[in-house]
Amino acid sequence: MYQGIFIDNQDSAQQFAGLMSTSGSHGLQISFQKPRELMMLAQDILAHRPDLVALDYRLADPQKPLSSYKAGALAQLLRDAVMDTVTEDFPIILVSQQDELSRFFENVTAHDLFDSHFSKETLAKGNTQNQILSLVLGYKKLIQYWNEPERWVSLLDVTQPEKVEVAYQAIRELDKLKAPHQVARDILRYLINRQGLLLDKDNLLAQLGVAKTGKDVDAILELLKTGEVLYTGIFSEGWTRWWGHRLQDWGDELCGESLGNMTAKERVSCLNDKLGLALSPAKSRWQNHSDAFFGFACASCHQPTEREFAVLAYDPSPYRFVQRKSICWKCVETGEFEKHGLEIDDGAEFIVEKIRNGEIRSAAYLGQ
Repeated sequence: MYQGIFIDNQDSAQQFAGLMSTSGSHGLQISFQKPRELMMLAQDILAHRPDLVALDYRLADPQKPLSSYKAGALAQLLRDAVMDTVTEDFPIILVSQQDELSRFFENVTAHDLFDSHFSKETLAKGNTQNQILSLVLGYKKLIQYWNEPERWVSLLDVTQPEKVEVAYQAIRELDKLKAPHQVARDILRYLINRQGLLLDKDNLLAQLGVAKTGKDVDAILELLKTGEVLYTGIFSEGWTRWWGHRLQDWGDELCGESLGNMTAKERVSCLNDKLGLALSPAKSRWQNHSDAFFGFACASCHQPTEREFAVLAYDPSPYRFVQRKSICWKCVETGEFEKHGLEIDDGAEFIVEKIRNGEIRSAAYLGQ
């Protein structure tokens, strides 16, 4: 069983250590520990060689309550200590109250120190336990294949012929990073949590042209989990993703035509006929009908969106395999993208002004 440590000031926080733990011989047992002087605590953690460390945002030595420090300071010491020792690297996560996490988001310099963050309020919900265990398993896999010449074939669980399909050359840019925690950070940030090579549920359904709230959505998701479309590489135990290129191949074989050349109505008709399902086609928020060629989910409303009725968000990325975020024209019309912290790329300002000035109106707005 893997061993982790959770550091928190409050005795009442011991319950969260249990919520993060998973049972079984290959599970994760998290022990609770209160903080003390910064350097002593860092040395003690490193001496235990944990498989994972979880930190509350604010920490302090009970004997010196005025000598408080933030989790970032401790995480930095731990990261520096294992920088040159590949086999001893481990994931570090932030587990705190939601208001404390908001302060963490404001401190951009601390973001690179943590693999992920979780709110105490929602720790018992959703897929949190699997995600935390997946971080441990992912680090073990990274370390196992660290010195292998073709490590990305093993880490991503792809075949040799797929190397061209999965932008293998671009992914190998990650080889420039010097420590497992640096590679893990960018895999999570740019491969798992972004669209491009992999698809999340919203983007999978968008490419299938399927309405998210219709009948048999769970059925098609389960079907694609058992097929070759499912991503089974590093961190897949905690985050369900599908390969974009495999989905296209699957759709081509099933329907005899590229999904991208079919409207949502046509895609869903094929899926229902071939698979015996009763899926409903997604409806365009801009055109207000299902005869739409959806390419992705809007980064704001997460609804299926057509490329011709979307603008690029300002979205700098260090890797070529990341798909840039796009915002549907409807979210531009309503302005709702702003509350999600999205910013429109300067190159799209011309069309944005026309939408905002009412020169271009959605079908729904016009009552069509």
